Amino acid sequence: MIKKNNVFIVAEAGNNHEGDFSIAKKLIDKASEAGADAIKFQTYDVDNFIDPKLKKSYEKFKKFSLSYEQFYELSKYCKKKKIIFFSTPFDLKSAIFLNKIQKIFKISSGDNNYTDLIKLVARFKKHLIISSGLSSLDGLKNVYKILKKIRGKNLKLSFLHCVSSYPAPINQINLSNISLIKENFNDVNVGYSDHTIGTKVPLYAVLAGARIIEKHFTLDNKFSNFRDHALSLDPKNFRKMVDQIREAENILGEKKKNILPLE
Repeated sequence: MIKKNNVFIVAEAGNNHEGDFSIAKKLIDKASEAGADAIKFQTYDVDNFIDPKLKKSYEKFKKFSLSYEQFYELSKYCKKKKIIFFSTPFDLKSAIFLNKIQKIFKISSGDNNYTDLIKLVARFKKHLIISSGLSSLDGLKNVYKILKKIRGKNLKLSFLHCVSSYPAPINQINLSNISLIKENFNDVNVGYSDHTIGTKVPLYAVLAGARIIEKHFTLDNKFSNFRDHALSLDPKNFRKMVDQIREAENILGEKKKNILPLE
């Protein structure tokens, strides 16, 4: 699962399958081949997620949605491909379903003030990753208090620094917030969810102390005009990012100052 000694790399497939189950399976294949530790999807009941009055959004997300049965099959397929499956719930019903098939939960930036969802997932006692986009430090402190009250010392919690812009300009990323979050929450694992173009910023995030990297993942950046494909990495570039991160881990080494044999 999420290990302290290695950066946990998540391929964020999200809705890049666009409702096609066979494409979702191909995303799993390629994420596994590219070296991702996990692949993450998004699960929702469209009627509890999008207001039908927002016709364009409602129809798009209805088209993109996969059934609970299909997610169950994807979770089994991930075991076969030796990659961790998990999905972000966007409603309470979906969270209850996902609790049956996954060991990690993620709360999206747009829901880090959705208190009912956070409380529900907190009671599942599974590792919880919360993205901090759209949130101030005080907002994160409020989330932390809620989780501390429910979970006590056994927090099993990660906060991801995130800038919720698609794509996010690199001069607005503020990776120094990784250390800021660490300073304010010393019992929380800290990572980074990336919305920039390319592989550079996730690598810098690791050098800044991120222990989880989440990056959008697609089969092809020109798959369709759906926004997320353009800011995702294709399999070749995702592999490049993974290799860069593993090399950085090797260079960073251990936080232990001894006289080395080679010296």
